[in-house]
Amino acid sequence: MAASDAVDHYAVLGVSESAAAIEIRRAYLGLARAHHPDFHEAGDEAARSANEREMQRINQAWTILGDPTRRRGYDERRRAAQPGTDTRPRPEPARYDFVPYDDEDIDTDYSALIDDAVEGTEVPRWMQLLPVALLLGGIALFIFGVMINLSPLLSLGLVSAVLGVLGFLASPAIAISRSRSHESRR
Repeated sequence: MAASDAVDHYAVLGVSESAAAIEIRRAYLGLARAHHPDFHEAGDEAARSANEREMQRINQAWTILGDPTRRRGYDERRRAAQPGTDTRPRPEPARYDFVPYDDEDIDTDYSALIDDAVEGTEVPRWMQLLPVALLLGGIALFIFGVMINLSPLLSLGLVSAVLGVLGFLASPAIAISRSRSHESRR
């Protein structure tokens, strides 16, 4: 334990180890008011010196226990210094930068297999963009038809929008059927 850990900071502030942060703060403020040297100027030099030393101990305890990170470290060092405590390392929290494989572990054979599996299963670009164009065009025609009050334009916009929605629904089915037909040709 470090020299600052040899002192029981909880005992200095008169709180338990399970005390909440607000309790520790109240204890510190109460002790600081009682022992601050400025409040004991009229007394003799020995009392003032004793209050200065006590105030230093109180400030040191507050520095450690008032900061959650320092308090956690102080508590861990106290537990490790006690005989019979478990000092085995604890598991670390999960890290989100974990990668289950290294890029060098991937053979070029795997990438060739992936390329072979994907080849012939892609949906053409025009087939991907057609539902979007139909839906947006249908909405635009419908709005324009409402603005000029032209019923054939309204119905053309509605039909185009419905075909766009159906295209959105059909595109995954087309991709799956192309994939199955590619697998059956192998």
